[in-house]
Amino acid sequence: MDLFTFAGIPITVGASEAVHRQRILDEEAEAEDRQDEFYLDVFCDAQSRKKDQVHDAIVVLKAGKIRLWPKDPKTKLPASNPGDDNHPPHPFTGFYLPFPAEDLLHRPIPYTPTLGLVSTIPPSAEPISTSKKPKLNWIYADRETRELKYGPRAEAKKHTVGSWDWTEDEQGLTLDDEECLVAVEEEEGGYGWAVYWDKGDDRLKGVGIASEKRVLRCSLERRLVEEKKIQGLGED
Repeated sequence: MDLFTFAGIPITVGASEAVHRQRILDEEAEAEDRQDEFYLDVFCDAQSRKKDQVHDAIVVLKAGKIRLWPKDPKTKLPASNPGDDNHPPHPFTGFYLPFPAEDLLHRPIPYTPTLGLVSTIPPSAEPISTSKKPKLNWIYADRETRELKYGPRAEAKKHTVGSWDWTEDEQGLTLDDEECLVAVEEEEGGYGWAVYWDKGDDRLKGVGIASEKRVLRCSLERRLVEEKKIQGLGED
């Protein structure tokens, strides 16, 4: 073995270990239990007279945004809205999925995959198609307003797409390793609450929202969808 061959061994071994480690990280991000489909319920114990409008609500997708909605006590799904032709909005119905690495900034190997969050979307938001597969969109935090929204990958990648995860008990939803989501009252009446990313943990005071709108800290908690499978869902 000549000197050049010997000198190359550490580099080769190091690269092999990095690839092996990357494979482990990828497998953890794609673990089967992370792909269990779930709804999101709201827990809120804030000292506010409007707490009851937020506590035990369900997370829905409506008009491009992630919102809170009163829950039907029987079905545990979004209740009908008397002011909206009695049509309840589409409940968040999703799971964790690694965001495509090619759409993110270059990361060295090994790197921890960015765990994204996807949901089925309202049928009215889907383009006309002969496919029977429910459409999926990515959940993301708007980089300027901090609002949680949903959209196709091409739009989501411009904003904060993760990493999403769960708390130690696998119940609470986290973003960037923190339970840092809040409910913001954009309109009064009980149907106007939206979800924002409280990145600074200051109830959005740093971005001026707290001075204009009511902000309540809350926890979004997973509730598994019973007897439903995610096979056949089409991601965009």
